[in-house]
Amino acid sequence: MKSNTTEVANLKKKRRCTGRITLLILAVVLLSFFVFILFPDNVEVYTSTGSISASIETLQPEIIELNHISVKKQPDAVTCGITAVTVMSNYYNNTDYEANDLIAKHNSKGNTDGPELLRRELPGRNITFKSNGLNDEMIGDIHASLKSNNPVMVYFGAPNPYNEPFYDSHGSVVYGLNLDIGTITIANSYGYREEISLVAFLNRMSYTERDKYTAAQRFLWKFIGVPKNQYIMVE
Repeated sequence: MKSNTTEVANLKKKRRCTGRITLLILAVVLLSFFVFILFPDNVEVYTSTGSISASIETLQPEIIELNHISVKKQPDAVTCGITAVTVMSNYYNNTDYEANDLIAKHNSKGNTDGPELLRRELPGRNITFKSNGLNDEMIGDIHASLKSNNPVMVYFGAPNPYNEPFYDSHGSVVYGLNLDIGTITIANSYGYREEISLVAFLNRMSYTERDKYTAAQRFLWKFIGVPKNQYIMVE
């Protein structure tokens, strides 16, 4: 009888020990989670155009803005990319499609990447996707592209009206650049013309202002990172 009592007591003690270890592990996991959320990656936030080389100042003309760009509004929260492709397609093909027209045409929403859709819409043209380049290279590319009457599709952080007050990764089209006053003009896929400073553009393209993004995004970026300066050029 005494042996049975001792065995029961030892079993209860072992269970209590196991429970405490489990709680300790859960506490460590939760603490790690909140550390990841509350202390995002240390990413440089741009406060001036000093991150662009002086060679950019020599680019001419200083002011370029393309005509015949039709700003389109994405039909739902996940179709910014195909909406940007629609803006590009309308410009080159002299059409007036809405994003839903291309969604139906390609049987696609957010599951086909931008370069592939552009290649379908602009056969015969050279489509180049770039990412993680230097800021001056990106601005130089945008200037050269606009100078050749080619808008540039970009993926950047932007205020998300579907999830205020947070930003989200967002596809849009750059069609203007003013180096004299330092601004970029964008056909924002949320449905409006947007003019922002070069500094704001650099921060958006690099996803630097991490406090403007959701906790889920910041947590994910801790593990997989996020490419900066993503853009698509057409020739």
